[in-house]
Amino acid sequence: MHVEAETTVERPRPEVFDYLARAEHLPEYVTQFAWVRQSSEGAPARGTAYSYKMGRGQAEGTFEWTEFEPHSKLAWHGPPAKAGGGSMEPAGWWELSDEGSGTHVKLVMTPTPGGLLKLMAPFMSRGMRKGNAEALERLKQRLERAGHARARGAAAGRAVPGCAGAGRAAAGRAAGGRAGAGHGSLLTYRGVTRRPSACSSSTATSTSAPLSAAAAGR
Repeated sequence: MHVEAETTVERPRPEVFDYLARAEHLPEYVTQFAWVRQSSEGAPARGTAYSYKMGRGQAEGTFEWTEFEPHSKLAWHGPPAKAGGGSMEPAGWWELSDEGSGTHVKLVMTPTPGGLLKLMAPFMSRGMRKGNAEALERLKQRLERAGHARARGAAAGRAVPGCAGAGRAAAGRAAGGRAGAGHGSLLTYRGVTRRPSACSSSTATSTSAPLSAAAAGR
């Protein structure tokens, strides 16, 4: 099977890559997953392993990053996972490239069905194509909303006389929150919006925003 989907995300390529590299956040934009957990030590890299469970059919399995080219490509592969009367061997990759001020994102899935699922491959391909398009739209919205929230926070700080450093301070607190978030540090995506009436009475509110992996999970 070979299924492709593409979109453009109006965020810098390093930011998009770091988001995708934290596969434990897959359920937030690929809704077929019940959960995904990193099962190996350290920051994401080639060989980083994950376990997962699907929301439908209760299928469970594992996969790992088999290619890890920072800001350009992420590829995954895992052993066949039992599903119904057959199995599905997850595989595929993400490709990232610059497009204007944003990032062109291409998702390629190449899962291998086994058993009875081989007979269903043509129907599954259509469903995967639709599911991947929906997942990329959620990915796009999540990343762009997070970026806009951070930009509004910085702009609010700059808008108040005598508070030139407020936006930078807000961004620093957001970065600090990400740095302390454990495995999900790069994907916590917090935007801090300050609405100051004066420097001494500012208030801050934060909003949190994260393969197909549909095949990776069946």
